[in-house]
Amino acid sequence: MQPVLFSLISREHLEDVLDNLQKFTGLNIQLLDGSGKLLMSFGSPQDYCSRLSEHHIFSAEECFESHRKAGSTAYAIGEAYVFSCHANLNNIAFPLVNGDELVGNIIIGPFLMDEPDSTLVSSFAESIGVSPLHSLELYDDLFSLPIIEPQQVNRLRKLLEHLLSSLLPSERAMLHQKQQQMYQQAKISETIHVFKGQTSPTDLKFFYGKEKDLLVKVKTGNIPQAKALLNELIGYALFSEGGVLEQVKPRAVELVSLLSRVAMDGGADPDRIYELSASYISSIYRENSIIDICITLQEAVENFMSAAFYDKDKGNPYIRKALRFMYDNYGEHLELSRVAEFVGLSPNYFSSLFNDTVGVSFKEHLNRIRVESSKQLLMSTEYNMTDIAVAMGFPDQSYYCKVFKKITGMSPGKFRNSLN
Repeated sequence: MQPVLFSLISREHLEDVLDNLQKFTGLNIQLLDGSGKLLMSFGSPQDYCSRLSEHHIFSAEECFESHRKAGSTAYAIGEAYVFSCHANLNNIAFPLVNGDELVGNIIIGPFLMDEPDSTLVSSFAESIGVSPLHSLELYDDLFSLPIIEPQQVNRLRKLLEHLLSSLLPSERAMLHQKQQQMYQQAKISETIHVFKGQTSPTDLKFFYGKEKDLLVKVKTGNIPQAKALLNELIGYALFSEGGVLEQVKPRAVELVSLLSRVAMDGGADPDRIYELSASYISSIYRENSIIDICITLQEAVENFMSAAFYDKDKGNPYIRKALRFMYDNYGEHLELSRVAEFVGLSPNYFSSLFNDTVGVSFKEHLNRIRVESSKQLLMSTEYNMTDIAVAMGFPDQSYYCKVFKKITGMSPGKFRNSLN
């Protein structure tokens, strides 16, 4: 019966890719199916591995099991995985994924990351009764193994990801999703750990402060920082609710509602926002894990922001690049001509495109970014108005106060006092 892998990608194509990869790197390559069974191998067995087998120190089954486990780990973390096998040799495992199914593994190696060391042999020789003579032979054979410095191993790992993730149509998307899940889980755990280490209890004031921070990032187009704040908020919800999923869901729904209102304030079509909001709230109540809720919220940030800023021109890359540049440099003297030059457009065309896409002029949106960002200083610091105005890129306190009141309906001082 033909392996599932070969029904998804031709044997000939796989053989061509892996054979050329072996010849280019000089490293041995093995192709396994999802269960760890060897399908193909490229390159000659290393003397070291052959001697281990010859003296019955390790069996072929132990090699396959070591490789199978490494492939499963690579699949779980969503990227190429550098591991040390049962014989203390380094290898790289790359998972082949179709949908959410592991259909194969590619094992590249073995190799060393440093000069041969006798402890590589002695660490297992004594425990399994390898004779001194055979230990010396194994040590000599270590010198035939390729040596790749750790920095180069990391580069090779990244190169393999770029090369091999295109073998299957859904591979890259699935691995990217798993990487996102692992990253989010780590950040959420980090946030919970911080809360546990605090000497004073954290209350709802923290949660609402972070919510305000999140809305600022969304309003000003800063997607990466908005996503980072989402992870903090989920971490806080987990900590404060004791990790109970059903108690975290209402907090997540509240965030969706906030995001939807920000999107409509930004000019998004209300009908579309209502539709998106209902869909995300329904998804949240169906989710069975915190990580899935987090991923849903991350997607909501992008889609609500897209509806607010980018729908008119299907996500114009020039405007996306301009918004990011404006957010990163709003504290400087920032003119339209400078941003237009940065994105590679003439000032006149850029001005027209910006207005059509964002719905307001370049200057008005820049002022909005500055005002929204200044709120963080008003909320969390004792800086005077002059210092805040200069830090936000305004020429003086008077103009800052005038713009702040025009956008928010109140003066900066009144806004600060309203927080007390």
